[in-house]
Parts: sequence; structure tokens; C-alpha cells
Amino acid sequence: MSQPFCEQLEKAASFALERQKPDGGFGATPRLPATIEDTYHGLKILHWVGSYCNNNEIRLFEINKHLEFLRRFTKEPGNLSAKAIFQLVWCFKNCGGAKEAKNLIRKWSNAVPRCNSREGCYYLFRAYELIQMDKSGPVCREKFIAFDGILFKRWMAIYLDLQCKTGLINKETASDWIRRCQNYDGGFGFLPGSTSYLENSHYALVALSKLGKGLGRKRFEAIEFVLSCQSEPGGFSRKADAAPFLDATWHGTASLILLSKYKKPDSN
Repeated sequence: MSQPFCEQLEKAASFALERQKPDGGFGATPRLPATIEDTYHGLKILHWVGSYCNNNEIRLFEINKHLEFLRRFTKEPGNLSAKAIFQLVWCFKNCGGAKEAKNLIRKWSNAVPRCNSREGCYYLFRAYELIQMDKSGPVCREKFIAFDGILFKRWMAIYLDLQCKTGLINKETASDWIRRCQNYDGGFGFLPGSTSYLENSHYALVALSKLGKGLGRKRFEAIEFVLSCQSEPGGFSRKADAAPFLDATWHGTASLILLSKYKKPDSN
């Protein structure tokens, strides 16, 4: 029996493959050059869809060419942001370059002060987690775990709270605030009452999943919103009727897979 949403997800994978470059990497559009971020999104789409739908053909991407592209950015890692480092580490690991991923983290950690912001700490922890390195290096300061700001910032705080086991965030309070970000169209805004965007829906679903919470009957509205963001060529946009891009397609792909795993509609 096939998994839910595989038809939509395989179309998203085709959309991503059209943005794969002959010499490695992915670009935001077929004509734009490859970037770290687009390559991260492209590879993640192919990896998740291939695994979830058990489609081996999707997973047959040009690994060696992508590794060559990724290596271009390892000479001076100190010039890269924590987000870019995390994305490179994920790409290296999932293209068979786990050793290169560890070396990259070590070089970057020696060149850049660590955890000087919530975002930096979040991405550094995620990179360390990926390659199972000792996370005693990154330090979680309480100000980075404060449950404030827009939805993505609050998801970062939840992640750090769980990673550091500080217990600073009340799970019930956090999940209630996230649910209040869901709008009548099923999508989530940056804050309660703000416009729905696909990336916010993804962050909300990840956060609720990590908190052990669900959407109840509003799960179906969330599914409708995500599906409304998918274009005919298979890519996703931030909201219905906008142009599709790789980043939004990753958010749409991940959201559908997360929604497929949610419990029954009457559960919490």
C-alpha cells in the first residue's frame, strides 16, 4: 500500500530535479546558478521523497558532482554563517562525506565565535547532532531559549530547550501559542492573526511534533492549505498562486510527510 501524498511528493521531486546543475548543486530556477541553500533544499527534497515513497530512482542523484560543488565552500569556512555551515554539513553527510562534514565543523568552530545568537546556536546544535559530535562545545544561554518572537524563532527556542534539557519552556503554553497561529485557511502565520505562509506551517508542524502535540481536527485544514500551495509543475510556493521555488517546495514536502504521520483527528 502506497504512502499518503506520494503523487504530490514525486511531482515535487521532479520539480527539484529540473533545478539540478550538470556540474553539481541546485539553483533556485533552471537558469540560476547553484547555491548552498538551494542545494540543501534540493537534496533534502530528493532524500525525503525517495525514502518516504520508497522510490529508489529519486535517490539516484549525481552524488560525486554535488560533493565537488560542496567542496568549493570548505576552504574558508569562517566566512560562512552558521546556517550555511549546517546546510553544508547535512549535504556532505547525505552524499557520503561524513568525514568531510566533521572536518568542516571543526575548522568553522576554530574560526568563528560560537553561539552568539539564538539562530547561530540553533544551527550549530543541529550540525553537531547530524554528525553525532560532542555537543558540550556549544553553550545554551537562557536568553536564546526564551519563548518569544515570530514562529520560527520560537521553534528554535523549543529545539534548544529540548536539546539542552533546560525545561525553561512550558510545553502546554508553547503548543497553545503555536495552535493560535493557525488561520481559517489552515495555514500558520508568523504570529497569531498574521497571514499564512507555507514555511510557518512547516515550523509549526515540526514544533508540535517535537512537543508531542497534534492539531486535532484542524489537521485537515492544514493539509488543504499545504496542497493549495502546490503548482501544476509540482513545486510549492509560500502561499497559493505565488511562484514556486525550491525552499518553499522543501517546506511543502516536509509538511505533507509530517501531516501523514499525525494521529487520528480527535487526538491531541
